[in-house]
Amino acid sequence: MTQERVIERVRAEFMQMSRSIRLVAVIGIALLLFLIWSSTISPIAAHWSDEANQIVAQVDRIDQAANTATAQRAAVIAYGPMSSPASRSNESQDMLEAITKIMADSGIRKYNLTESSSAVKVGGGALQGVERIKVTVTFSADDEVAYEAIGALENSANLEGITSARIKRGKDGGRSLDIELTLEAWINEGRRR
Repeated sequence: MTQERVIERVRAEFMQMSRSIRLVAVIGIALLLFLIWSSTISPIAAHWSDEANQIVAQVDRIDQAANTATAQRAAVIAYGPMSSPASRSNESQDMLEAITKIMADSGIRKYNLTESSSAVKVGGGALQGVERIKVTVTFSADDEVAYEAIGALENSANLEGITSARIKRGKDGGRSLDIELTLEAWINEGRRR
């Protein structure tokens, strides 16, 4: 018997059955197919779905780590070298001594220093283990003396850089200027970069 004859015979016998028996047979076949699907195919599909979700989570973690590393590299490039928190007091002391020496060399006797530190934020989050030391210097001086002092501060090896400068004409008029400078240093746990 060929396959076509078998199919034709089964179809003919199925059509000879009463309507209710045909309905029960169709429901039985559907139920049998559902049981086969739920016991074999569904668990495999669920397992594959779980593995796909784990791969997506791993890719997200890798992307996040890469983005964080890129942000840290960009911060180091943008903000300059860093030193370890263990040497924070040394870094701060070096900055203050350099400022004091430059002010004395420039002949500026009256000035104020304010020191602070804070966590470094990049891209909305704080960089772990990275701290910023800020020193704000305010003084008044003749314009040529003030420019000389600012240049010496900017070129000092002990100072990382001037991040903000406010210069106003002095209250007494003439060539006097009121100066406010913010100097910064960056430290990172473990070692200076």
